[in-house]
Amino acid sequence: MVSKFPFSTTQPVRFTHTDPASYVFFPRYFEMFQGVVEDFFTLGLGQDYAELVMKQGYGLPTAHTECDFAKPCRLGEQLTFSMYLEKIGRSSITIIFVGSVDGEERLRAKSVLVAIDMNDNGRAVTIGKELRGKMESYMESCPPIPEKVVR
Repeated sequence: MVSKFPFSTTQPVRFTHTDPASYVFFPRYFEMFQGVVEDFFTLGLGQDYAELVMKQGYGLPTAHTECDFAKPCRLGEQLTFSMYLEKIGRSSITIIFVGSVDGEERLRAKSVLVAIDMNDNGRAVTIGKELRGKMESYMESCPPIPEKVVR
């Protein structure tokens, strides 16, 4: 399931995501974040992520990320990631991911992605006008980032 404002995807917590106790092993969340980013560009913005990388040589590697875990996710649960753009800089974007199960916030992450030219040794580049416009339009249409749940 995908919704657009905020961009959200729901996926099952799979056996491959979990440790022997059936809890999501924390590095797997970071792989999931990347999947959400790719889906956001392709499904949310209408910019095919694979084409962006493979044909245009435009990369968006993660330069910084931090995550707070409120409660573990377990095998079989349906995990929804909602994605908010917090900031669009000259060559970077700051993203907030909110992960929830049945409406209960389980984790929150903040990542900074940097636009690079993959054909020029990964040199940071200005986010293109068309892509910037799509992201700005998304930000304007998106509800505010929800307050962090305090536990």
